[in-house]
Amino acid sequence: MAMQSCGANSQIHTAGDKVESLEIILKGSVRMTYPGNKEPIVLKTGSIIGISEKPGKKYIYNYEANEECTFYSYPFENMEDIDKVVSVNKKIAPVVASASVNNAYLIFKFLLIVEKEANQAYTDLQDDVRNYPSLCNAVGKKPEDFSDIEEMAPPSDRYHLADWQIRFLQSVYTYDDKMQKTVYSLGVEMCVGTIYNISDLIHEITEKVVGYKSYIKNLKEDSKEFRSAFTALNMEKTGLDKAGEAVLADGAVPDMEDAAQTILSYAQVDSTTAEKMTQLMDNYVRLPDRGSTDENVRKLRRGIADQFYKIYRKAILRYFKEDGANAPIEVELFLKFGFFDERVVDRDDIAMLYKLHVTYVKDPHGKVVTIPEWLRLIYDMELMPSKNEFDLDYPAALREMKQNGDISEEKEAEMLDDEIERVSFEIKNLFTLGNRMTFGRISVFIPIFDSVNQMMPLDKCYASQMRVNEELNKIREVDFQCFFREYQYSNDEDDTLPKLTFHTECMPYVILMPNIGSRSVLWQEIEGKKRSTSARMLMPIFSLEDFSLAVTRMCGEFRWEMCKTEQGVHWNDISDPSLTAEYADFLQYYRKNSALNAEQKEKVKKALQKAGNNYRKVFVADYVLYIMYEANGSLRLSKVSRDILYRYCPFTFEVSEKLMSNSQYMELINRRKNKGAQAAKPLENLVKKREHEEQNVPPEFYAEVDYMKR
Repeated sequence: MAMQSCGANSQIHTAGDKVESLEIILKGSVRMTYPGNKEPIVLKTGSIIGISEKPGKKYIYNYEANEECTFYSYPFENMEDIDKVVSVNKKIAPVVASASVNNAYLIFKFLLIVEKEANQAYTDLQDDVRNYPSLCNAVGKKPEDFSDIEEMAPPSDRYHLADWQIRFLQSVYTYDDKMQKTVYSLGVEMCVGTIYNISDLIHEITEKVVGYKSYIKNLKEDSKEFRSAFTALNMEKTGLDKAGEAVLADGAVPDMEDAAQTILSYAQVDSTTAEKMTQLMDNYVRLPDRGSTDENVRKLRRGIADQFYKIYRKAILRYFKEDGANAPIEVELFLKFGFFDERVVDRDDIAMLYKLHVTYVKDPHGKVVTIPEWLRLIYDMELMPSKNEFDLDYPAALREMKQNGDISEEKEAEMLDDEIERVSFEIKNLFTLGNRMTFGRISVFIPIFDSVNQMMPLDKCYASQMRVNEELNKIREVDFQCFFREYQYSNDEDDTLPKLTFHTECMPYVILMPNIGSRSVLWQEIEGKKRSTSARMLMPIFSLEDFSLAVTRMCGEFRWEMCKTEQGVHWNDISDPSLTAEYADFLQYYRKNSALNAEQKEKVKKALQKAGNNYRKVFVADYVLYIMYEANGSLRLSKVSRDILYRYCPFTFEVSEKLMSNSQYMELINRRKNKGAQAAKPLENLVKKREHEEQNVPPEFYAEVDYMKR
């Protein structure tokens, strides 16, 4: 035994040093801290330094004098030394026992803090993993595969104290005064026994603290690569946001005076077109009410539209030819947003258009595109032009022109691969018709950007690729099969693998029309006759429609049209069951359907009347209710329509699980689970057999099993 003293902030023991002594604090207090933590546990008079560790092992905590301290130091070779130390200090044994309980409670509170820290680290990481795809979209980067991070486990339950231990510790701490008077005062043996029990508890708490700290350290180490990528993306996103803010600062927006003349000059249109457009715009600008539906005003708008597409065609072809080199900002805004004449655009709107342009980020997947980006895909012959108003694709339209004697066979072959002809066809059909259609208000349609059509702030209605992708992903999280197509799997390198029908997801193209519009539509469900190709959907780049509703409606239209394409002439043949056949049968014979009550039959009748007896419109309206309400447990559909929709557009496993408690869905969900399990069984057996025989199992097989059981 030795009496020792030390000044404030003196280091008594350091984490990692060997445990060889016990110290009883006689005067002052000591800071006990876990390495890396700033908040200390303060050990007061009567506390035993070292009781948290084991003799011969290493100190887990750092011990530092909080103020001038005096303490007795004793050798600590085995746990029995605690008995000796307390027994020779009988007078202060109750104080030592009380201090030990108090310190155990403080260490327990520290454990709760570390537990919260570990859980928060896991939650934050998983939140970032969930936000990672959206952040990639925001800066136009393709997400890397960090699926290993998603699969990381939360902190283990083994780091929790047992409930009885927590209740015991809280009790002896709460009733410390009574313990000193009624238990510790009974003799040193009671004090020693308490200290031993508390020492064991402190060791267990400390082990759990170390476990949590190791978990946090390993979590950070294992996610280092993801963290680095996520941080870089965040910095890039912040840079884009700052660039956007700078645009709106005074003087940041370039002068747009005589924008129309700049665009006409760039497009190199003939003098007749230039003069006509100039005159039309002068007349339009002078109108007292540019939103008028007067016939003369409508005629003026039609005249502007006729010239607009001629100018657009010339401008976009030059832009492609020169790869956009030295194109004036007015031309960039013209091609992307339809901006043409600054006289009909508010100054704030010009600034916002410019901001949206300079901060524009391409869709990393290349599926959500502006009209210039779309026309570029056609120009580069990556995609075939879209169907025309007569539902003819480009090759079919050329064949018809040849059959009508408008072009020769040689000209047909030449035009098929002529980038200018392809772009011209797309502008004449998809762009001209789609732009008018997505504008929504046909009586006041004008293709140029005019602030008079703006009904809400541009940044609030802007259909960014990130926003579109988020809405599509919401649909896929409910109706996961929406964009899946069948394909025939075969493997030429391994003839032991059978040819099977599998499914693959084929996301649609969403083409952003340069207008302030109120209608989004499905243009075509596939390219030509290839069922493995992407659908083409059209949206206004500034959408006045409820965004979730617009995207959901397009997906409903796609569901209907894709089924019709797959079924062909049998799309409404109930003897060949399908989504469209069953829905058509339901709507055609609803009056005789015993599963519907009188009120539901009346609702179907009104729905058909509202839709002009168009089955597709009725289905799409029900699909919207199914996705936006039924999936959230708010029932809006009849039993019949719900049954058809769930069989052909089933919810994801997660959504279905939430609806299991609902009697309207329980039977549907169980039926589908059983059907999915039965369908997946043969393929699962094949996979297990090949695994057992150590044969190659392609990833497509695992993906298909997952698809069947989702």
